Amino acid sequence: MITGGAGFLGSHLSLEALRKGYDTVIVDNFNYETVSVDCKKANVAAVRKQSANLKSKFIEYIADITNYEDLKSIIYKERPDIIIHAASLVMDRLSIHLPTAFINTNVMGSQNLISIVSELSDVKHMVFISSRSAVGEKPPEALNIQETDLFRPINPYGASKAAAEGFFYCYHHNKNVNVSITRMQPLYGPRCRHDMLPWRVINSILTQEQIEKYGNGEAVRDWLYIDDAVDGIFKVVENPNNFQIFNIGTGKATTTNDVISICEQIGNRKANIRMVPSVEGDAYFAGIADCTKIREELKWEPKTDIKEGLAQTYHFMKSQLIDIQ
Repeated sequence: MITGGAGFLGSHLSLEALRKGYDTVIVDNFNYETVSVDCKKANVAAVRKQSANLKSKFIEYIADITNYEDLKSIIYKERPDIIIHAASLVMDRLSIHLPTAFINTNVMGSQNLISIVSELSDVKHMVFISSRSAVGEKPPEALNIQETDLFRPINPYGASKAAAEGFFYCYHHNKNVNVSITRMQPLYGPRCRHDMLPWRVINSILTQEQIEKYGNGEAVRDWLYIDDAVDGIFKVVENPNNFQIFNIGTGKATTTNDVISICEQIGNRKANIRMVPSVEGDAYFAGIADCTKIREELKWEPKTDIKEGLAQTYHFMKSQLIDIQ
């Protein structure tokens, strides 16, 4: 079972699960926080189309993890033995203004899931998709994020992920179920979120729609291509081991200016950019992932260079734009 299975990461995880032979159930409320409902429907349609020739079963449910009874009905019917919990409100800047909504979905929704599966013996491995935002900002002289770092979130989104991690540890401790936490770096790639920098820059290059650049553009992110993210998560899924936390990223810092420059080179056109000040709740030096643990224990390495990944994203978005026109 994959919660949030119609989203960017969730839809890619769903397809990979089917390819690997897992019967797969997705649960998603089809909200419009980062993309339109039609985009999420298209994500699911893409999974269904590509999985048509596969033998694995694919079922989708429209439900919200904050609705305890709906979620319980689905879990009791489907009895999953592996759950990837990816459903979440994710816009860190928005969370500054709507903290209660992020607590309700990311913390209470996660506890709903835990409470329901705690009543059953079916689940053998729970994988929680967390975020580098739980750790918070890192100083420029010490960008590396360790799995042992203390939580210092700078926005309610990060705080909600940190809190949810605690609830999942309680679940593991009290029920002796394998639980894995994957702390993800920012993701990009085909079908990516429309609020994320790579999509916004490429869309501006293709359409000349104006976008905002926060601050001087030297803010740092560890951009992770979606295929590498999915590969890393399934390394974790298929290696349950008590309670584990894994960073998943590239370990390489890329500035906002770098992303813009690379995309403009690929598209051979300037993005339409307006400069604005940095915004509240936005990590400037977001850190880079120290992936020593997942590399040594699970033999995972990211394969996609930022230039290659942005090129693939650009060509996918260009093809979609042509199809629409």
